[in-house]
Amino acid sequence: MKWHAHSDWRLSAKGNYWRNCNGVLIVVGKKKSTDEYWGLVDGKFLPDTYESLNEAKAATEAEVK
Repeated sequence: MKWHAHSDWRLSAKGNYWRNCNGVLIVVGKKKSTDEYWGLVDGKFLPDTYESLNEAKAATEAEVK
C-alpha cells in the first residue's frame, strides 16, 4: 500500500480511528474497561490515556509533528 504524507482520520473495521501523519501510522481507540481513549504511534502505545477522542487525536498527532 502506498502511503500519502497525510490523510484524514478514518474509522477502521475494529472501531478505532487511524490516519497517516508524515508517513507514520497513528491510531486512537477507546478502552473497553473505561471511557478513556488510548493512542498508538508507529506501533507504540502512548503512556497516557485521554478523556476525549479529540484529546487523544491531538496527542498522537503531536508525537509525530
